[in-house]
Amino acid sequence: MATFRALFILLVALNSHSPATAQSNSPRNPHLLTAIEEMKQADYFSFVMLINMSPPVLFEGNLTFFMPDDGMLSRIVLPTNDVSHFVLRHSIPKPLLFDYLEHIPTGSLIPTSAAGYLVRIDNKGCRSYFLDDVRITKPNVCVAGSSIRCHGIDGVLLPVTNVTESPSPPCPGNTAPVTAMPTPPPPPPPASDVIQSLSSASPAPATAASPFSPREKSASSRRLGAKGLVNSLLSGIIISAMMESRRNVL
Repeated sequence: MATFRALFILLVALNSHSPATAQSNSPRNPHLLTAIEEMKQADYFSFVMLINMSPPVLFEGNLTFFMPDDGMLSRIVLPTNDVSHFVLRHSIPKPLLFDYLEHIPTGSLIPTSAAGYLVRIDNKGCRSYFLDDVRITKPNVCVAGSSIRCHGIDGVLLPVTNVTESPSPPCPGNTAPVTAMPTPPPPPPPASDVIQSLSSASPAPATAASPFSPREKSASSRRLGAKGLVNSLLSGIIISAMMESRRNVL
């Protein structure tokens, strides 16, 4: 009797759980089913498992998956409640073949299906195309469906945290010298002080010597008197010599 009761409870539990299990393993997007088969053929079984563990409603639209390989996923620890967010972080909400990805220039930021997460493109061609620091190793794995594309990558896209950048310190060579505030000029002195200082600093005007000063007049008169005396003596000597020579002739 106890064994029968245990089997009955087990059957009830299996019947009640089977619809949910069927719903979770049967995505409603038929293009996703086609993409999952392509992923299996390319040996991305671990990523398929993560898709099957996520609610099917997340993958009803257009998507491009970036799939880490099984070896990479086996080395990470992924909490169960982070599975859906992990898959969304490794997809973008648009189906893009690698030919379209190649037209995205280096430095572009592409939003992922996870809100608030971006990946930076480093485009150096087919063999060197990076999402952040993760390289695309197998492009165009999923091509059969019309709304799902997928590409193999060699790493895991890590979540980006919001980091507030601190202002960079100024370069030592460009540091502007510190200048002191200019000192205001002192107020001008009163007009009375200026007049007084000018009057005390100016020397008394020198009296110009007159060309006809008494000293110069006396000196000139003395020079003229001495010259006239010499002339008178010469004239007397000449006259005396002439008179003497006339007497000799007579």
